[in-house]
Amino acid sequence: MVRVCTVGAGWVVDSFLEGMKQAAPDMVHSAVYSFSEAEAKMFSEKHGITTIFTDLEKLAKSDEVDAVYIANPNALHYQTAKILLENGKHVLCEKTCVVTSEQLKILYEIADKNGVIFMEAMKGIYMPEMQVINEAMKKLGDIHMVKLDFCRYSSKYPEYREGGTPNIFNPKMAAGGLMDMGIYLVYPAIYWFGVPSKIAADAAILRTGADACGTVLFHSAGNVHITMSYGKASTSHHENLIMGDLGVIHMDSVERFDNCYIEYFDGKKEHLITRDLSVNPWGPETKQFYDFITDPSTAERYEQSKVLTTQVIAAVEEIRDQADIKFPEECYKA
Repeated sequence: MVRVCTVGAGWVVDSFLEGMKQAAPDMVHSAVYSFSEAEAKMFSEKHGITTIFTDLEKLAKSDEVDAVYIANPNALHYQTAKILLENGKHVLCEKTCVVTSEQLKILYEIADKNGVIFMEAMKGIYMPEMQVINEAMKKLGDIHMVKLDFCRYSSKYPEYREGGTPNIFNPKMAAGGLMDMGIYLVYPAIYWFGVPSKIAADAAILRTGADACGTVLFHSAGNVHITMSYGKASTSHHENLIMGDLGVIHMDSVERFDNCYIEYFDGKKEHLITRDLSVNPWGPETKQFYDFITDPSTAERYEQSKVLTTQVIAAVEEIRDQADIKFPEECYKA
């Protein structure tokens, strides 16, 4: 049994817990942390939990918790994870897990030193649908172009329009479109095609200083051009395409891989995926986290995940530099 404390009280934590119950029943939700006692009590009552923490040091030193799921604002991820890892807690941290590559390097070093797991939560990479796409790509011939899109209107955008600064559009929280939505595109782009040799990026910056949307171009190995568009100020329904000289993979979404097929150049179509909506998409990443903790045979897979996350965070840094997406100095401290 792995006893899990959750950090955060948003809908994503509810979704994670549903996925955990479905895919990793030997993980038990045993505690709730929030700096706000009222929020901690409200969330703990909602989930039938009696143990709450409002002091991070006490959580870190508690012998009642084995692992922690972090879903507070991005700017708090590094310091939260660092304290927990230093005290021997396994950590699953929501994307984007850190702001800089240096922060990520330090967290992995602390985790390795203390014999615990640090993993970024990126559900698409661990979903079984990803393996279906991997195999299907072998049927496309030479791949030269990929188009990925993830634009979804934020529930917090009306607050922004009314003059507010919600966390998701607040640079002090290391937030914005790239860190929330764009990373869903960067992960599969690098997972499938490796580290790009060239990156070009631009973004639309809001009055708060956060990016509402942006475009990114990767030039990857094998002369593959990957165009990515992301945003939080409107919703698009563009197909995601992997384009080869024998056929094209069509995907509704690279967040959850809803409905995928290959269209060959002779007009034939091959169905690949219709996602089972009864399966919680947070389940596979939660199961992978559990396996990393409990199954020594997954050590190589864990090292591979660390390499991928390291490559992704470095690419996101480069995208921010090119698109002039900036955060306050404290967000970069290691």
